[in-house]
Amino acid sequence: MPKPLSTRIYSLRAAFLNAVGILQPAPSSTWASYVKSLLLVGLLTVAGLFIEPLAAPTNTAMLYLFSVLYIALRWGSGPALVFSCAGAVAFDFCFIPPQRTFTTNDTWYLITLIAFLSIGVITSVLASSTREQARAAIDREAQTSALYSLTRSLSAARSLQQVLLAAVGHMKEVFGCESAVLLADGAGGDGTPCFQSSGWDLPLAEAGTISGAHQHVGADTRGSGKAETLPLATGGRLVGTLFLKSTDPRICARQPTSLLEASITQIAPTAERALLEEKAKEAEVLRRANELQRALLTSVSHDLQTPLAAILSALSPVAETSAAVDPAITRELARIAQAEARRLHVLIGNLLDISRLEAGSVAVSKEPYDVQDVIGVALEQLGEHRRGQVAAVVPPDLPLVPMDVVLITQVIVNLLDNAIKYSPDSGTVSIEAAEIGDSLEIRVLDRGSGVASADRERIFRKFVRGSGGSGLPGMGIGLAICKGFVEANHGRIWVDERAGGGSVFHFALPLRDRKERIPPGR
Repeated sequence: MPKPLSTRIYSLRAAFLNAVGILQPAPSSTWASYVKSLLLVGLLTVAGLFIEPLAAPTNTAMLYLFSVLYIALRWGSGPALVFSCAGAVAFDFCFIPPQRTFTTNDTWYLITLIAFLSIGVITSVLASSTREQARAAIDREAQTSALYSLTRSLSAARSLQQVLLAAVGHMKEVFGCESAVLLADGAGGDGTPCFQSSGWDLPLAEAGTISGAHQHVGADTRGSGKAETLPLATGGRLVGTLFLKSTDPRICARQPTSLLEASITQIAPTAERALLEEKAKEAEVLRRANELQRALLTSVSHDLQTPLAAILSALSPVAETSAAVDPAITRELARIAQAEARRLHVLIGNLLDISRLEAGSVAVSKEPYDVQDVIGVALEQLGEHRRGQVAAVVPPDLPLVPMDVVLITQVIVNLLDNAIKYSPDSGTVSIEAAEIGDSLEIRVLDRGSGVASADRERIFRKFVRGSGGSGLPGMGIGLAICKGFVEANHGRIWVDERAGGGSVFHFALPLRDRKERIPPGR
């Protein structure tokens, strides 16, 4: 993730102030710094003697004044005071008339000398104070920048895993600590699977509980870093425990405790929110699964019971009577049993198909096929009686289409069966095929009650039926199977209103074998 502009500006400012010495560690007045300040006095005095013919003595004094500021920033106020005194003596001896003596004939030169010494002392004190204020301001800005970066990372996290990843990354970057998080269960305090940075292989997941994890941390003696535990709590509730192990004590020493506390204050509620969101998603999945199970049981128990009851009713007179049965009646009963058995076969096949789609186990084997042959096979599977209600309009010069013929045949059968079921008894269902652009489109047209505009997306979901189908048999999975099989062949399916009443179900398949789906819309 690129650093924000404020962070980059802060880095540039800190680099500049560090270069001029303001952000350097507080100088210690060692004997070396005092020697350096005296040597600098000698160098400036020699330089002043070279420029003496070109400049007035008061101008030469500026060299000493600027040097006092530099020494105060780099070496501290002690060497700056020594430099001021030594510089005043050297300036009086070398540049104030009469030169090479410590006496002066002009009172103003003496006033200048005293002012120079005073300015040197004041400058050294102010420079030291400025250093501390600048360092405090930069430290506050660094803490604010670190917290802002953590806030951005946490707000961008979309899952509990991402929240914990941002937390351990922040601890590594800002505090130089390897870290691990063990979330707590609000009821009993047992730990859920932990998340830890890659540089620390502490087996917290084996601890089982937070108390056991504390023992693991205490027993971890690898390396020189010190391990500690901090509670992640929000609103009086324990969200989990943060385990820290310092890998770079110098980084930890630079960061105040308040920054760590502020970081934990941000991490704890964000982790709790992500944890609650995941639990809510799991609860929603369970709720939908229960609803799906209830709908499936209700539909299956009704729709399977009806054809079974019809089969038993048709076969009972043949099996139970001892007298000879009229052959015509026997044939009629057998026809009824066969039709209901075929209906039962279709219902069970649809259940198996929807299970395959749910499991993602639909295998697609695409080969070029003539759509006219595929429609013919679908009409054969539809049965002789119902086949008479279908009128096919298929041009003979259509190109071959890469498809899984078994899946697409089932799609056509389901669409035709659905159209016949919702059409009037004397109505005719039409099936058409046409080449449109780089796709081949197949349309099934009926004169039923139509599909309301609000239902045109919903009816392709599992166990959802249109508003006009409440009195007709069916489980509401036929169109869901059609959608799944068409999309498995990289096509799309939709429904429109038919002019004059009824519906038009379309599905389009690409003429070239490709992996991307046809974009929605026409």
